[in-house]
Amino acid sequence: MAAATRIAAAPFKAPVAVPLVAALLLLGPSGTGRAQDSPADGIPGAQPAPDAPAEEEVRPAGIRYEVEITGVEDDGLRGTLNDASTLVELKGDTPPSLIGLERRADSDRDRLQTALRSAGYYDARLDIRIEDPAATGTLPAGGEAPPVKVTVAVTPGPLYHFKTVTVRGANGGTLPGEVATDDLGLAAGSPAVAQRVLDAESELVGRLAKRGYAFAKAADREVVVDHSDRTMDVAYTVDPGPLTRYGATRIEGLEKVEEDLVRGRLAWTEGQVYDPGATDRARQDIAALQVFDTVRVRMADEPGPDGVTPVIVTVGERKRRFIGGGVTFSTEDGLGTNAYWGHRNLFGGAEQLRLGVDVGRVAGSSGGSSSTGNDLPDLRFSVNFRKPDFLAVKQSLVVNFAVVNDQPPAYSRVASELTVKLERPLTDQLTVSYGVTGERGRVKTEDTTYQTAFIGVPLGAAWNGTDNLLNPTSGQRASLQVTPWFPIGGDTKSPFTSILLNGSTYYDLGNDGRYVAAARIGLGSILGTSLTDIPPDHRFYAGGGGSVRGYGFQKAGPRDRYDDPVGGRSLFEIGAELRIKVTESIGVVPFVDAGTVYDSAYPDFSEPLRVGAGLGLRYYTDFGPLRVDVGIPLNPASGDARWQLYLSLGQAF
Repeated sequence: MAAATRIAAAPFKAPVAVPLVAALLLLGPSGTGRAQDSPADGIPGAQPAPDAPAEEEVRPAGIRYEVEITGVEDDGLRGTLNDASTLVELKGDTPPSLIGLERRADSDRDRLQTALRSAGYYDARLDIRIEDPAATGTLPAGGEAPPVKVTVAVTPGPLYHFKTVTVRGANGGTLPGEVATDDLGLAAGSPAVAQRVLDAESELVGRLAKRGYAFAKAADREVVVDHSDRTMDVAYTVDPGPLTRYGATRIEGLEKVEEDLVRGRLAWTEGQVYDPGATDRARQDIAALQVFDTVRVRMADEPGPDGVTPVIVTVGERKRRFIGGGVTFSTEDGLGTNAYWGHRNLFGGAEQLRLGVDVGRVAGSSGGSSSTGNDLPDLRFSVNFRKPDFLAVKQSLVVNFAVVNDQPPAYSRVASELTVKLERPLTDQLTVSYGVTGERGRVKTEDTTYQTAFIGVPLGAAWNGTDNLLNPTSGQRASLQVTPWFPIGGDTKSPFTSILLNGSTYYDLGNDGRYVAAARIGLGSILGTSLTDIPPDHRFYAGGGGSVRGYGFQKAGPRDRYDDPVGGRSLFEIGAELRIKVTESIGVVPFVDAGTVYDSAYPDFSEPLRVGAGLGLRYYTDFGPLRVDVGIPLNPASGDARWQLYLSLGQAF
């Protein structure tokens, strides 16, 4: 008769084999467990070890020891054993005596056997040996005793494999026919790993939930290990519960936010079959209003009559008012600062208002071109207003107004701007925007003064497929902005259209966020008129901390006879960097950038690409990385600085 071990019901009962659930509880969700020395730790039935004999030597610094696990060639299995071992985990916490070390080794026997069985090795053997150099009498005179050597010799034995998998309904019932019970990761002949058994159970319950059975649960689990052919049979008993439908929704925790705003973000209608995706989508959409610290969406604890179950939405409102500020610095532009005040819920509908002031060139820079600037620093006063769910759910009305006094190297400008637009997400990754903008101002260069007045129609699309908005480690981003400009007075007579395309990609080399390769490209074009008819503030420029690092702002391009940037009708930029995390909060970033602008409507590479390289330092915080970049121009124009320093918040791209 075949020898078999039956492991039935959760938790498993295993007269011979260590239960799988016990193995997983030992290893924990990440494969690690915290072990403590205990007199009774170790083999079942063992009595507490007696106190150390009085004559045993207790070394003042404790027993230092080294651990070696032998006989294991598979790196994954070796890692599992290291994670489960008390000897390895507590190596830095030296036991006071050899008996204490022996107790620690005894506790490892069951833990390592359990770990081996959880990996599918049910015939494994262990031999733990402790060798104390002091016992040989070879201690160095007056020197420190060498560490005790602990050898864990493992003979894994043959690997067991899955044989059959059975899924049945509770009380002899059947599961809904549309719920798949195959492809659970327990294919016949695959290794009988404990975690796969639990993962398959969770997958079964998840599949039922996706079909509308919100209260599905695993009622029983039976595992039989057959030692004769080294296989495992698994049987699940699953209770699907009733088909669940959304009932009335109760919203809790509101103080100043209107309830209708939250209800408008619910992704289902009353009576609809339960969908965990819709429930999670509602939670994300409510959180996107940015007026709540916490958002929880859940079904009631018990199903209602005929499966119609109430829904409970619980929120916690954020503080309505906020203030903030920041500082930027570069060797070219000097010191800059900004401050802002805002309100997150102005009228109860999550309307956001932000008033800000930005001051540039406070110190360390002389500003724009030699004769066009004034004695004032760069100033920008702005008012930003956003109303969510304007005319349609998830569509936002955005109003921006600004008065600016800019003096970058290429020109000096005083202007006012007003933009009104609508933003609407089409998918979770794609957002489009459209609106109208107006501006009026005066722009001066060394030779010319432009009186400007324009109406623009900005049309935009943005794709974000990255895993993190502030510090992406994988995915792609892209944005396209097309703005036709129509003169309504001033010196410019011809309309023109500005097109700007930016894209970036991120790749996690180690799948743990410690080594991230990032690259970007930027392309720009202005169509409809010549360069001289385009005011300098509407031209393209390259150079600076967010462009071609190593060059000053606007300096990676052609210059006029006064050595001031002239700008261009087209733009080409590329950049790449490797983001290396030295610790969880400190990182270094080697980078290289290249780019320039052209007089033609499309990049024709008539100008040499300006190339810069350097090294950055990152300090990672909850609100984004603090950035310090030092860039060196590799082919600078005559008179350019030999290096540039940039300080700011956020990655370069």
